[in-house]
Amino acid sequence: MRKCLVTTLILSAVLCAGMGASAAVIKPVKKKPLPKKPPAPSAQLAGDNGVFGTVYSLRKDTPLYFRLKSAEYTTDQVVMGDTVYVPTSEEKLLALHFTIQNPQKAEQFVRWDSLNFTAVDSMNNNHEGNNYWGDDDAKDHAQIAMSLMPTQTINVITVIVVPAKGSIPKLMVLPGADNGLVLRYILVPDPKAPAVNKPGALKAPIFDPSDATGYTALEKVPGLVGTSYPYQNFDLTIEKYEYITSAVGDNTLEEGERFLMVTMLMKNESPTEQYVRWDAVSPVLTSTDGEELSYVDMFLATGNRPFSQSVKGLAEVRVRMMFKIPNEVTPKTLALKEGTSRTYEFEVK
Repeated sequence: MRKCLVTTLILSAVLCAGMGASAAVIKPVKKKPLPKKPPAPSAQLAGDNGVFGTVYSLRKDTPLYFRLKSAEYTTDQVVMGDTVYVPTSEEKLLALHFTIQNPQKAEQFVRWDSLNFTAVDSMNNNHEGNNYWGDDDAKDHAQIAMSLMPTQTINVITVIVVPAKGSIPKLMVLPGADNGLVLRYILVPDPKAPAVNKPGALKAPIFDPSDATGYTALEKVPGLVGTSYPYQNFDLTIEKYEYITSAVGDNTLEEGERFLMVTMLMKNESPTEQYVRWDAVSPVLTSTDGEELSYVDMFLATGNRPFSQSVKGLAEVRVRMMFKIPNEVTPKTLALKEGTSRTYEFEVK
């Protein structure tokens, strides 16, 4: 009996101890909050229609922030470092001004193929913009091929060669070798385009007055004496006309003839030397009767010796073009072109 009582007391103590343990409250350990990441610059996702001035995130695996600031049509030469982009008489350039920002934590290398541009004309033909990128803050538009630091932003210019006639209603920005969505810009004068998506028009007198948009470039442009115009490698300015009735160097006159000397300023717009002699330009002098008059040679500005030499990049040189004209013939127009450039027509007075 005593043994049973002792056993009962021991079991009761064990049960009580177990009940007390199950009733204990365990308080959870509070974790320290993780530091918040700094917010990334805001950018909309591509895949929709773009608006000038808005930042978009392009490329999925290695994102870049892209903002198209403005665009314009031009027939001027556009220099990118040591490369010059020149439209022919059947072309113009669509120049794009944009920013690129690196939103990643690590450096990112960018150059001309980091993004691809495609201009779509009114006939639904694609014109690929696979040209170099230039530094839009540098006078010579030094070519961009560099590593961007995190959050670093650069101003960039590039050009797309497009037809001289009409506008470009759509511009596409593609993610290059990376994957991702395509950004599309509907451009004025397309009625669906936002008002801000308006490229700048061509300068007078380059644009065709029959096209109210100012987006069609003439193949033959009316020129004025004393005004500089873009040709191919050179900007050319017709400065004056002068008649001479005596021999010039080895060039003599027959009775009833005279020379017309046309003074011209040539500025080399390319960064490299260009060789200049009589056939560097193609002048056509036409009389009031429609007769083409004889182009003889190109001379120094003041000396009676033929001009034939290299002109350094960005340098200027003044020359004289010489034509032989019968006394009874009256010159009317001078048409002038360089290589495949458009032609400028000047009235001879």
